[in-house]
Amino acid sequence: MISDEDGTLFKKLSNGWVPYSILVGPDGKVILWESEFNEVGFTAAVEKLYEEKAETPTEPKPEIKAAPGRTGRAWGANILILGGGAGGLVAAYHLRRKLPKGHRIIVLDREPNHLFQSSLLWRAVGLRRPEQIQRPLSDLTRRGVEFINEPAVHIDTAHKRVRTPSQEIDYDFLIVALGAELAPQEVLGFEEMALNLYDLEGTARINAALNEFTGGNIGVLVTDMPFKCPAAPYETALLVEAFLRKKGVREKSEVHIFTPEHQPMPIAGPVMGEAIVKVLKKHGIEYHPLFTFEWISPGDQTITSANGDPQKVDLLLAVPPHRAPEVVSYSGLMGSSGWIHVDPHTLATEHEGVYAIGDVNNIRLANGKNLPMAGVFAHAEAKVAAERIVEEIEGQSPKSNFNGRGYCWLELGGGKAGFASGNFYAEPEPAVRLYPPMRPWHWGKIAFEKWWLRHWF
Repeated sequence: MISDEDGTLFKKLSNGWVPYSILVGPDGKVILWESEFNEVGFTAAVEKLYEEKAETPTEPKPEIKAAPGRTGRAWGANILILGGGAGGLVAAYHLRRKLPKGHRIIVLDREPNHLFQSSLLWRAVGLRRPEQIQRPLSDLTRRGVEFINEPAVHIDTAHKRVRTPSQEIDYDFLIVALGAELAPQEVLGFEEMALNLYDLEGTARINAALNEFTGGNIGVLVTDMPFKCPAAPYETALLVEAFLRKKGVREKSEVHIFTPEHQPMPIAGPVMGEAIVKVLKKHGIEYHPLFTFEWISPGDQTITSANGDPQKVDLLLAVPPHRAPEVVSYSGLMGSSGWIHVDPHTLATEHEGVYAIGDVNNIRLANGKNLPMAGVFAHAEAKVAAERIVEEIEGQSPKSNFNGRGYCWLELGGGKAGFASGNFYAEPEPAVRLYPPMRPWHWGKIAFEKWWLRHWF
């Protein structure tokens, strides 16, 4: 036990909400350390530790490199993309644009539509209808991309094939862009009391509840880490606050944010966090950091933290736990972090011809924390993976690299937004700048939404 009264060690050995989880072997060497605790990943690491013989020396983990594959245009490659979200869509577009028609580009997704997820928060406050933020993935066929509306049930990297409920699909190159799956079922009472911020049905229910709301406590809860779009809970609180003002019930209402983070968007640094806290305070939003959520009690409408602190809420808007898709777990792609490990610059996995992009992958930054889950990174990573595949097919030495740059908007409601951008690969910490909130940033986000839904389809 070490005294840490001023929190110095906690700040050095934490990821904004819990200390790093560290697994040490019998020889005193650190085997695994993660900035978020993942039970599945740690269990696998412990099991592997006991399987190894004590006399077997620990070998360094091999560097992840892109597979050499076949080269030249004499053969037609099958390029399979799992997932029709932001990353999968961008990868398919760039591959089709740069490769001759003899090469097949296939997108596989269980959902029939592409959903522009950044607009879900606008949907929650009645600013969008479902048809305005979706496009049928079958429209990709007009661009020469095949679409199969089925889920992947098994990925066989050894034989380079993916199985669906009805068929097996061979591939030469595979891009895994499945994103993170939502797991509200892991939280007892979630379905009875909480409204899901991260899906279409949940945001429709939120809009209906807000329209009927006449006053009381509204809570925005982050149940677990990590979660996609780190700004979303704060944007939600600000948009809801603006909605209540417009409706005329703000004086009879309280808006609260409950999060295990020690500051908003901790990966972006203290300056960013302090700026967002000031915005929340200006709008009268109660901020509850280090709220390590424990359980939901639908009976008395409370949420309780690990230290037994109950909070009464009349309307609960929640971020459910995020997990890697089951097919990733069962196909041997999952790393010890609970996500797919990739080379941070090439997005290549340790499996031949396989790339993983977007929320499903895990990229550790120079400061030991992980690259946030965000559409902007899926977009940029998709371009890099596509370009490297094209370069390889054309017999060139792949040279395209992901540089870790990203940006995001922060909606404040009332037609205003902030904007942040920077280099998340900067050392020793990400270099991110937050620009002052103003109407042009809000207009810019609207323009980006319109461009996105037109450009790719």
